[in-house]
Amino acid sequence: MSDTEMSQFLPPLRSLLPAEHGSWFMLGFPLVLGLLLRPSLAGLCLGLATLPLFLARPALRRRLNGQKDPAQRRALVLLGATSAAMMAGAFLLSDLRFLIPFASVLPLALFALRADLERASRTLTVELAAQTSFSALAAALVVAGGGAFPEAGRAWLFATLLGGANLAHVRRFLGHAHHLEAPELRRRLILTHALHLLLTGTSVALLAPAGLAGALWVGWTLLLYLRALLPYRPIPARTLGWREGGLSVLGLGLLWRALAGL
Repeated sequence: MSDTEMSQFLPPLRSLLPAEHGSWFMLGFPLVLGLLLRPSLAGLCLGLATLPLFLARPALRRRLNGQKDPAQRRALVLLGATSAAMMAGAFLLSDLRFLIPFASVLPLALFALRADLERASRTLTVELAAQTSFSALAAALVVAGGGAFPEAGRAWLFATLLGGANLAHVRRFLGHAHHLEAPELRRRLILTHALHLLLTGTSVALLAPAGLAGALWVGWTLLLYLRALLPYRPIPARTLGWREGGLSVLGLGLLWRALAGL
């Protein structure tokens, strides 16, 4: 099939890629964390099953909104079939226990998916529901790799708390950039305090036994807290994206070592 025929058969790749950069963090962080903690072929298949579902969201939204583009429909079928094949591989290589983390967050996942498909206002509640749902992937990958549920629960908990703290920080930053009213900025500041303190406090309580790796992680959460409370200063969007991405990679490595040290 030529490039021209392929472009007619399937929609342009850019139309399948979610426009929200933050959603890549929501998926990528727990995906990599789970595979680092418990690498396995079953976990790899499970991770590969989630990617097509993630990419199917824009095409599904267009179909539900009445767009009848045949290429979008074919993309949905292809992505769905790929996900089903990878999920079947995960079932063959593991048991069904990895479905438990997904089942536990199903109501939150449906709530966030409905808001996404309807293009509803992106409140912190919706974003936290999405983050909690994505973070269940880390727990599922740990279980698929033979890990115990307490280990899976810790992976889910810290992926959720870190994601929530980052969401609060970014929303506070964007609030200043969009010149929101003072009461809304104060509300976002309070939420930033609360979520970062929850992240740091939980880290102290649960990861202290991890020794040096745990201490480094706790120190990292404090640095993130201080960064989130710095006075607002305009930053180009591209610079902000690269900075946050770099911090996420470093944080991923520190959290992996802390969790692995328990």
